[in-house]
Amino acid sequence: MEKRESIGGTAVTRCFATDTEGVTLVEWLDQVADADGRTETVADKGIVASRMTASLFRHLETKGIRTAFLEEISARELSFRAVHRYSFDLVVRNFSAGSFAERTGVAEGKALSRPTAELRNRKDGGQRYFLNGYDALALELVKEEDLRKMTQLAFRINEILIPYFAERRVDLIDLSLAFGKNKEEVVLTGALSPDNMRLWDRDTHERLDADRFRRNLGNVREAYLEIYKRLGIGSLKPEELLGE
Repeated sequence: MEKRESIGGTAVTRCFATDTEGVTLVEWLDQVADADGRTETVADKGIVASRMTASLFRHLETKGIRTAFLEEISARELSFRAVHRYSFDLVVRNFSAGSFAERTGVAEGKALSRPTAELRNRKDGGQRYFLNGYDALALELVKEEDLRKMTQLAFRINEILIPYFAERRVDLIDLSLAFGKNKEEVVLTGALSPDNMRLWDRDTHERLDADRFRRNLGNVREAYLEIYKRLGIGSLKPEELLGE
C-alpha cells in the first residue's frame, strides 16, 4: 500500500490517502495537545498511541464491536476503511473529571452511579464544546437512528474496557469515541489511547494520560510508557525509540 497526499489530521495525527481505494492511513505524531491548541513533543508517544489503538481495536472486535480499523502498517501508522466520520465525538464517563466536574461541581474522582454520555463537537478553531443529542439532531449532524446505534455502541465499548483496564490496575475514568458510517453501518473509528482516555492508577489515582500535559503535571512520557507496559502490547523496539 502506497501513502499518498495528506488529507487532514489533528494536532496529534496526520491522515493520508493511499493507492488502495477506500483505505486511509493515519500516522501518530510524537505530540500531545490541549484544548487551547498548545502542544508539546513527547518522545515515542506516537508509537504508544498507535500500537495501543491497534491493540484495543482488535480486542473490541473479538467482543463483536465493528470498527474501521484494518491493520498496522508501521510502528506509528495504521490503516482504516474510509468512512463518513461524524463531526462530533461521544464521551462516556464513569467518574467525575474534567469538564464534567467543572459543569456539575462533583469532585473529580468520584465514581458515578452509572455511566453517562455526552456529545462533544469542534468549532472551526478546534476547540470542543458540549451539545446534547437533541442539539445534534436539530443541527442535522446525525440521523436519530444512527445516534441511537452510536450511543448503544459507546456504552458497550465502555462495558468491555472497564474490566480490561481493571485487570491491569487502572480505572477507566472516561473516554472519547469517534464514529463513522460505512454504507449503512455505524462503526468505531479514530483512536483509543491516553490522548482521548482518562486512565488513573487504581491504587494511587495517579493520572496516566494526557492530563499530565494539560495540567502541567510532568512525566508525560513516563505515564504513556506505564500504560503501554501494563497493557502488555510488547516492548518498544530499540530502533523505534527516539527517547532512549
